Amino acid sequence: MMIGKERAREATGEMLTPESARELGLEPPAPDPVACPYCGKKLERRGISVGGRVLWVSHEPCGCPGETEQAEKQAAYEAAERLEEDRKRLTRAGIARRYLDAEISDPICLAYVKSYPAGRGIGLYIHGRVGTWKSTNASGIARTLLLSGRTVIMTSALKILSDVRDTFDSRSSAKEELDRYLRCEVLVLDDLGKESASPWSVMTLFDVVNTRYEAMLPTIYTSQYDLESLGRRLSRAHERETADAIVSRIRETCIDVGLYGPDKRRPPVSAGGQRRADAPPPPMTRNAGGQSELGRFGDSDT
Repeated sequence: MMIGKERAREATGEMLTPESARELGLEPPAPDPVACPYCGKKLERRGISVGGRVLWVSHEPCGCPGETEQAEKQAAYEAAERLEEDRKRLTRAGIARRYLDAEISDPICLAYVKSYPAGRGIGLYIHGRVGTWKSTNASGIARTLLLSGRTVIMTSALKILSDVRDTFDSRSSAKEELDRYLRCEVLVLDDLGKESASPWSVMTLFDVVNTRYEAMLPTIYTSQYDLESLGRRLSRAHERETADAIVSRIRETCIDVGLYGPDKRRPPVSAGGQRRADAPPPPMTRNAGGQSELGRFGDSDT
């Protein structure tokens, strides 16, 4: 019976007191109590059971003000270390320094991360004028998913094309460079449509979109252009069919998120030149039939 209790304590990591160690017949006996470094109170030893013996590794808590203050300082230090490590992870994932603390303001974007549809290949197409917090919301999504354990890369089509082009003059492989964007669980592609249109750039972009489409990997896009305008933008290189194929795949797999209002980087003013409160964006984008974009994928319309 004692062996069973001992093994149970080993499995749970439960701390032993000198009394419980004696009851279990475990050696060695506990050393003398240790004095609290803050108030001098004698504190009983605490140990762990390992292989039928006791390792006396700690002592009972004191609870005096000095110990409490030190514990609070240690907790704050550890929290700061975790925060710093999180920020390094976000930076490595491609989230810009300005957006490391980005918060999600759009309700559809917020609903997306709260019920992230893993394995379904569903992404977001976030579009709107300059200054409507497209990159902020996308960064907030990337940040939330990354810190929840997802593999996320945030970049732009401009950056992908530049990275691939750089391999032409080096020994690096363009395929290897593209693979990190093609295979990551979540890709956030910021400012789609800003890149120059050429047959090569449009075909490279199609490779990214189509590979992720076929693998059912979610992609989150931001753009100043709605999908119709994006198609016209991409077809400037006389690659209309490829541009249409890109837009078609985005339309099929992405929830449409339209962000509206004035440029939030500029102070909003009234007709008389006075500062005024900015109007909030519409609570949810809906299609012509009145159905929410979230509902189009079978999710809750709440």
